[in-house]
Amino acid sequence: MTLKNVHTHFRGYPKEGQGGFTLIELSLIILLIGVVLVFALPKLDNIGDTKLRTAARRLSGTIQSLFDESVLKKKPHQLIFDITNRSYSIAASHSSPPANHPPTFFLPPLVGGGYGGGGEGEGGEGEEVVEIAKRVNLPDKIFIKDIVTLTDGRITDGSVSIRFYPDGFVEKNIIHLSDGKKDYTLVTTPLTGKVKIMEGYVEVGGE
Repeated sequence: MTLKNVHTHFRGYPKEGQGGFTLIELSLIILLIGVVLVFALPKLDNIGDTKLRTAARRLSGTIQSLFDESVLKKKPHQLIFDITNRSYSIAASHSSPPANHPPTFFLPPLVGGGYGGGGEGEGGEGEEVVEIAKRVNLPDKIFIKDIVTLTDGRITDGSVSIRFYPDGFVEKNIIHLSDGKKDYTLVTTPLTGKVKIMEGYVEVGGE
């Protein structure tokens, strides 16, 4: 190889003093990127976990509040879950509609504790009037995996109603919330309305 060919062969390489990365420098950059990803990815997962944990605590607080309100106001309440549409509604129950009351939802008497369908109009004898007071939508990507009650068993879609009674009693229920990656289990104590929140999909005795 002549001097001319040698010069031509190496002319594409950076000369001394010109910018460029050595193999060691490139290895260090790749290593740093890997370290950043190791610490960053768990934080991204924690964002979803925080939303799920917050939704579980909010639902727990709602259950306890409805239990207390039913006792204090001597009026039955219901927590109506729409599993399909990822929401739940707070409702007050009346044995008959008050005078000049606006249209409300009417549920036929429950046989075995199921949640009856209904429409708007006037309730007849033996029917229960349920007034929807507030609806809560679950955060994005958070959903109810299933709800377990003593009367209805395990429900994975449609509507489920949990009743709160003025004498200080709520139907035992187990709610499983999920974000697709992680689950939380909420178990309600019938005589106190207290809710125990547990990480994971927990199969509670008596389900």
